[in-house]
Amino acid sequence: MTPQSISGANFGVGVLSSVMSGFGGYESGQKQKAADDYNADITLENMRDQVEANQQKFSSLVGTQAGRYAAAGVDIASGSPLLIMAATVARGAKESVQIEEAGTEEAAMQRYYGKIAAFSGTMSGIGSFLSGLTKASTAYYGAKAPTPLPAGGGGDW
Repeated sequence: MTPQSISGANFGVGVLSSVMSGFGGYESGQKQKAADDYNADITLENMRDQVEANQQKFSSLVGTQAGRYAAAGVDIASGSPLLIMAATVARGAKESVQIEEAGTEEAAMQRYYGKIAAFSGTMSGIGSFLSGLTKASTAYYGAKAPTPLPAGGGGDW
């Protein structure tokens, strides 16, 4: 085997290695993005469950208030009892909105982190590919380049 064929084989292996390394970086970023997207979906589902639980809690509270006022013989269709129950409903709605905003915001951040991971993986993959290609090319051309003559013409040493 000649040195040129060995350097050509090494070049091919170097290029293949850089392709594999680049693809690995890309895949890593895509898998992290998929995991972050999944986490965002779970966060939204949990948020919906919390909003529903909050609404049930406040509906039950208003029902309890109305029952106690009625049992005490107080008219619940007007005046202070009605205002208190309306305030309870408003507080429940406000808490539901806060839960929804927090969940939506967290899910959006998780999706953003996923996009960043995918971009980072792509850039890492491209960088690995180019770095490996550069190293393989440098080694190949270094092996194929003619050996320079010593300074002074190469005559007597």
